Amino acid sequence: MKHLIFLLLACCCMQLRAQNTAPLTIEDKKMDAYLTARKPATLTIQLNNLPDSVKKVNIKYTLVQLGIAFQATRFTETNTAGSAKIVLDQNLPYQQIWLEAGDYLYAGIYVNSGLTITINARKVPKDGAYMIGEGITYSGTDGELNTVMNKHVLFRKKERGSINDSLRNVCHARKKYNEDTFAFKTDSILQLLTKIDNDFIVGYPAYSWAVKNETLSDYYGNICVAYWNNVMPNKLFKAISVHQPYFISNDGVGYYNYLGIYSLTQENFKQKNVVFGTIKLFDSLYTQQKADVFKLFLLEKEKDNYAVSYSQIINGIKTSWCKKIATTELAKVSANQKRIDSLFAQSKKLDKADIGTPLVQLSFDARLYSLDTITNIDNFIVTLKQKFPSKAIILDFWATWCAPCIADMPYSKKLHEKNNDLPIEYIYLCTNSGSTMKVWKNRIGDMQIPGTHIYVNDKIINKIKTALNAGAGYPAYVVIDKNGKVNAKAISYMQSLTRESIKKAVGI
Repeated sequence: MKHLIFLLLACCCMQLRAQNTAPLTIEDKKMDAYLTARKPATLTIQLNNLPDSVKKVNIKYTLVQLGIAFQATRFTETNTAGSAKIVLDQNLPYQQIWLEAGDYLYAGIYVNSGLTITINARKVPKDGAYMIGEGITYSGTDGELNTVMNKHVLFRKKERGSINDSLRNVCHARKKYNEDTFAFKTDSILQLLTKIDNDFIVGYPAYSWAVKNETLSDYYGNICVAYWNNVMPNKLFKAISVHQPYFISNDGVGYYNYLGIYSLTQENFKQKNVVFGTIKLFDSLYTQQKADVFKLFLLEKEKDNYAVSYSQIINGIKTSWCKKIATTELAKVSANQKRIDSLFAQSKKLDKADIGTPLVQLSFDARLYSLDTITNIDNFIVTLKQKFPSKAIILDFWATWCAPCIADMPYSKKLHEKNNDLPIEYIYLCTNSGSTMKVWKNRIGDMQIPGTHIYVNDKIINKIKTALNAGAGYPAYVVIDKNGKVNAKAISYMQSLTRESIKKAVGI
C-alpha cells in the first residue's frame, strides 16, 4: 500500500512538473528535431442537440500561419451527425485558429496536438457563445489549455481592453514624448497588464508561461510599431529582440512581423537586390533562428516575383523547418501559376465593347477589360448601366496590393454563385497603381472571381470614384440600382451580406 501511495505521489509530481514546464519556443534550436517526425494536429468540432431543422452547420476557420499569408480562411461544414474534423496544413505547434461554428460559437483557439470542441446547442445562449461559456467544452490534449486561455480572454475583459487602448494611443503618439516619458508610460501600462495576468494566474498557475508570453508578444509588437522609421533605445531593442513567442498566433506572429518591419525601416537599401540585402540585414541583427522566421515574411512580399526571389529566400534560410515552409510555398505558387497560365491559354477573345478594351473571357464566367483612356466619366457610367439594362450593378473598387480587398473577394464570389438567379451584375474595377496587368490577371485567375473585371488607369478610377462619391480608399463599393440610382453607402463589406441584405442593398 505504501508503495502504491508513493507511486501515485510520484506520478502527481511528474504531472505537475510537466504542466508547469513551458514547451519549446518558436525559434528554439531544438525545434528542427522536434518537428521532424511531428504530424499536423487535428481539430474536431462536435455539435450536439441541434434543432431538427438544422441538418448541417457551416464552419468558418481562419488559421494564423507562417508563410505567404499571415492568415488563411477556410470553410467546411459538419456532417449529418453534427461533426467536423479538420487536419491542419502545417505541423507547427500551438497554432491559433479563429473559429466560427454557425451562430453557436466564435472563439480563438490554440491547436497543438489535438483539440475537440463540443457544443451543446440547447445550452448555448441565443446569440451564441463567445470564447467559452455555457454549452461549450474543450477537451483532448489541448482542451485544458484552451479552457484556460479563453477564460483569460474574458477575465476583466473591459479593463484589459481599456489598458490596451491606452497602449496603442501612447505608441501612436510616441513622437510627442521624450524617451524617458515614453518608457515610463509604456512600462506603467505593462505593469497594469501584468497585474491582471498575475491575478488570473493565481487560479491557473500551470499556464503562467502561456498567459504571460502572449501578453508580452502583443506588448512588444505595439512598441515596435511605435518606433517604425525611428531608432529605439538600445536597451529596449535588446529586451524586445530576445523575446521568443510560443504561439503561432496573432500576437506571436504579429510580434515577428512588426519587429521585422522595424528592422527594415532602419536600413535604406541601395542595392539592386533588395531581397539579398534584407536577408543579410536580418542575419546581422538576430540569431539564425529568429532571422529565418523573419525571412518567411518575405514570401508574401515577393509573391509576384517568386520565380526570382523565392530561390534567394530559400537559399538564405538555414533553419530546416523554416526552409521547409518556404520550399512548400514555392511549390504551391509554381503549381498555381501553371494553373492560371493554362486558364488564360484556354480563354476566348471578347468582341469590342464600350467599357474598355476587351481582353479575354475565362471559363468561370469572368470577362476582362482594360481602360486606359476615357473622354467623359459621366458617359462611361451611363454606358455601364446601359450595357446591363435589366440588372442592378455592384461596383467593387479594389487594388491588387490591398489586403482587405483580397480578403473580401471570396465573400463576393460566394454571394455571386449562391445568388446567380438575382438580376445583379458584379463589376470589379482595379486600379493599375502599384500593380501590373499580369499581377491583376493572376489575382483574378487565382481567386476565380466571376463577373466583369476592368483594369483601370489610376487617374480614371479616381475620377470615377469621385463622380460616384465612393471615397478615396480601398475597397469601396457603389450600388447602381435598376433605375440608375447611385448609392455609395449601401455596402461596407461583401462579407457582411446575405441574400436578403444584398437584395435590400441593390433595391430588388
